[in-house]
Amino acid sequence: MKANLEWFRTFRAIYETGTMSGAAKQLYVSQPGIGLHLNALEAYTGFPLFERTARKMLPTEKGKLLYQQMINSLLCMEDIESRFQRKSGNDRATVNVGMCVETFQQALEKHIPDLGFNLIMQFGSTNELIQALEHGSADLILTTSTTAVNNLVYTPFAAERFIVVAGNSTDISEFERLNKNNKDEVKDWLKSQLWYSTAADMDVLNLFWENNFGERPNFLPNYIVPNKFSIIRCLSKGRGIAVLPYFLCKEAMDNQNVFKIWEGYKPLENTLYFGKRKQSILMDEIKCIEDILFSEFQDNTTSK
Repeated sequence: MKANLEWFRTFRAIYETGTMSGAAKQLYVSQPGIGLHLNALEAYTGFPLFERTARKMLPTEKGKLLYQQMINSLLCMEDIESRFQRKSGNDRATVNVGMCVETFQQALEKHIPDLGFNLIMQFGSTNELIQALEHGSADLILTTSTTAVNNLVYTPFAAERFIVVAGNSTDISEFERLNKNNKDEVKDWLKSQLWYSTAADMDVLNLFWENNFGERPNFLPNYIVPNKFSIIRCLSKGRGIAVLPYFLCKEAMDNQNVFKIWEGYKPLENTLYFGKRKQSILMDEIKCIEDILFSEFQDNTTSK
């Protein structure tokens, strides 16, 4: 028996949605068809890939291992399909771009209707995006890290500064009266506040704290929410503070929904890079995306 590519597509959909019905909806196939594909793949591999529960399909250890080993190959195959698939009308180039979802929503999303080519977005951590670029499933990524791979080039284009912002109902009068030279007082006040973060941004909070106080924070945020825009929306309705990129907060600060209270003793900054291959048939399209992002980040990444 030979493995079928559609079995792996089905496996990925179940893995990422967590349910058979979610996979069926994503792939536009019937739920019984999803079950047949999964059963066939489990028979082919010889071990169960998921634990069936009432509400979720939980991947087994073998299932997690299979996903990690096949996902990049599957993404490459889908990229090849998208590039060579025959479309109605004039053929359009297809560019795969990776970045964090908040940057996409803030800087690129509004420009999509004006693009003269197809766009496939990928979201993930810095390491995941770099792997996608190295394996050929991304043409351009926005990253804060670089790697020494011969056929890749990383070009710095902006600096991203992090600041402490507060909700518009937060009382910062005590903080403003503090002697900022007394680090212990500043640290104690910050620790006494309601903190927001995302699961993916805990490293940013740790770096900010270490950068300013020489130690890791000995507290956990009160609220862990899905993304940075969720934090901004929550802060705009009540009390609390968070460490966020100035670029993402600028509009909310201009509208007085949130406000900056501190940059720290040593402002924390990330250098942002465009990552791409040295040679590509999509250089014109990649340059278009780069120009858009460069324009959006100009004068908006460093607080005034």
